[in-house]
Amino acid sequence: MIPETFTDDIAPALPSSLNGPLQVVDPADQNSWVKIDPANAIIALTGSARPKRRVIIPYSRVYATATASTIGVVLPAYYVTSITNGGFHGSPIPIPDDMDLTEPASVYVLVAPLTSSTQTGPVVRFVLSYTYGKPLEVPTDSSITYDWTAPDNWTADEPRSVLLDDGNARTIAANTFEQGDELGLRISRLGTAPEDTFNKAVKFAARLVLEYTAKNL
Repeated sequence: MIPETFTDDIAPALPSSLNGPLQVVDPADQNSWVKIDPANAIIALTGSARPKRRVIIPYSRVYATATASTIGVVLPAYYVTSITNGGFHGSPIPIPDDMDLTEPASVYVLVAPLTSSTQTGPVVRFVLSYTYGKPLEVPTDSSITYDWTAPDNWTADEPRSVLLDDGNARTIAANTFEQGDELGLRISRLGTAPEDTFNKAVKFAARLVLEYTAKNL
């Protein structure tokens, strides 16, 4: 039997509805908050309250020399040998409306060797090229080169998701894009570069992943 208990330190229950906007602040970080704003039909976020989101950018067409293949049995991919340059273009996308443009963005590619390797410390040279801009404006072209150290004894059944790193643990710097921009991406391997020391063909899954910080829900 539970004894009857009385207490006066419990706050009254919240009403069934509250007038907005309502802002909830992280007590450990006053710069991280969630604001529910019914009048403007948004849930806005700042600081660590902002989630990460991903956009899948599918394969559009081959760039230079790349051969159709798969990762595993059915995951579509294209491979580039150690003596050629090539990759693929992704389908263009509009910059997401909820992207926080003051934060950096990252691009990932899923890769695997065509055949298993016995090398130790091999390097694959990746180049990510991108074009962005608004309709009726002159677009901006840019690229990053990333020398990725492949796993030792990398096997064909060991795909890896690779962040195309510009040297700052991200791909594209903050404040690069503007709302209304269109974005195109192209991934390639420079197998002919002396910096590329991996002696096997490398397969690219037929899509890229753009990860960004969202400013609202």
